[in-house]
Amino acid sequence: MALFLIEHTHTTETCPTQSPEMVKQLRSHVTPENTRRLGVSILGDWVSEPEHTVVFIVESDSPDKVSTFAAPFAQMGQVRVRVGLTCEDTAKACLGECVHRSVGTC
Repeated sequence: MALFLIEHTHTTETCPTQSPEMVKQLRSHVTPENTRRLGVSILGDWVSEPEHTVVFIVESDSPDKVSTFAAPFAQMGQVRVRVGLTCEDTAKACLGECVHRSVGTC
């Protein structure tokens, strides 16, 4: 499984918190049941409502699955998906130790 960072930003005008229905839809979208169905596991999330920013750290075996998960957020603003490693896996890769996630080099 690869590790991905999803960054989403939107404007005040497109903020989903202005619509209770949109909030309900997004809350349903990020449930463990739905993300499992999409082939994504959310490891962490962070929201700054005043900055209109949402961040997810997810695992998946496919960048396409991560993009599918992130697609609803793209309707409201920008979405950036990046693949990466944990600090521990980066250290292992730099030291020539076994790393299960095949992303990046030192």
